[in-house]
Amino acid sequence: MTYINFNATLRLLSLLFVTSFLMYSCNNENKGSADSEVKVQEEVENQNEMESTKKVDEDVDYLAVPEDGKVYFKNLKPGDKVKSPFKVEMGVEGMALDPAGDLIENSGHHHILINRDYYETGETIPMDEENLHYGDAQTEAELDLEPGEYKIVMQYANGYHQSYGEQMSAEVNIIVTE
Repeated sequence: MTYINFNATLRLLSLLFVTSFLMYSCNNENKGSADSEVKVQEEVENQNEMESTKKVDEDVDYLAVPEDGKVYFKNLKPGDKVKSPFKVEMGVEGMALDPAGDLIENSGHHHILINRDYYETGETIPMDEENLHYGDAQTEAELDLEPGEYKIVMQYANGYHQSYGEQMSAEVNIIVTE
């Protein structure tokens, strides 16, 4: 007569089930990880391909400014007293107004610098509380500043946020009263 220990058999089957489940899970995690790595690699390759298809003419000086190029404040004059928030209207002459992202000859977008000097030609304008970007080709901005005296500089830059320098900057000192 054969005697079967039911408890031992149940423990053995449970152990086999748990082991099988763990092995299955590990294999699927590795497979998912491998799939993720492949997807990431494909995205990187697609991005690199898109970057390489952007044509940049090496013979063009993307920081050159036409003689008649300038930026100006449409609605602010030196010494103006304003209440916050206030509107800043930005103008440009001699160059096209285009969104950031692509290098286009004789083209760019506005930046407003608060209590800063203009950026030298070719310097990349950082993005922070003092350096406001209008990379969607905006020509108006609303500033909300605490009461006090401010130097506001408008700086024009190319599609890569590289400054066109002093010629494409304008400065105005204002007083925020409230």
